[in-house]
Amino acid sequence: MNTKKNTPFIIVVAVVLFAALNSFAAGLPMGSSAGSSTGTFATTNSSQGIAGASFMNMQLPLFLGGAFGIGSGAGVGDGNDVGLCQIRPTIGAWFPGLAFVRLGYGFSSYEEIDDDDKKNEVSTSNFSVEAGMHLLSEFYVTGSYTRANALSENGDISWNEWSVGIGTFWAVFARTMLTMDVGYHWVLEHYDPFIDKKVSGGRIQMNLGFVVFVY
Repeated sequence: MNTKKNTPFIIVVAVVLFAALNSFAAGLPMGSSAGSSTGTFATTNSSQGIAGASFMNMQLPLFLGGAFGIGSGAGVGDGNDVGLCQIRPTIGAWFPGLAFVRLGYGFSSYEEIDDDDKKNEVSTSNFSVEAGMHLLSEFYVTGSYTRANALSENGDISWNEWSVGIGTFWAVFARTMLTMDVGYHWVLEHYDPFIDKKVSGGRIQMNLGFVVFVY
């Protein structure tokens, strides 16, 4: 049981280490050197900063990343309190200043309590497809679709989620960005065998993450 719970953290830590090593290998803090034209982003003194740099300086827009989702609950069944509700390694393509596509496989868990105060631990996994478009400099809007699954002793269930949100990012080292976005997730109606009723709902979720460009 402990192995299953720790697996998502191990995956995210591994990606974080890869990001750090990849960025340090570039040997450039906050962008490429003045004599280089092949860095991830061109250093600029403009107010737009990294978002104003030409994406043509990038060799490839592909990235690896990860995010921690902090939300107001699972958004299904009786939900849970505010806290960490998702761990999500991601891959995708990103043109800073234009748009991006992210694919993620998330993990989460929560407890449901029936009328007899019996607790049931539910482990969830989900695959998400997210697209974003930059509007103002470092700010962007996002939309996503997620197919989620939940496993418990009382049965397995699946449902769909949609979300919309806004976000921003900051440059760190030569090829790494930190990201933050906030969105609302709609959980479409589905049957929950543990509480023996159909459920639906929604949640506010903030994602704190990073991306590292792969060349």
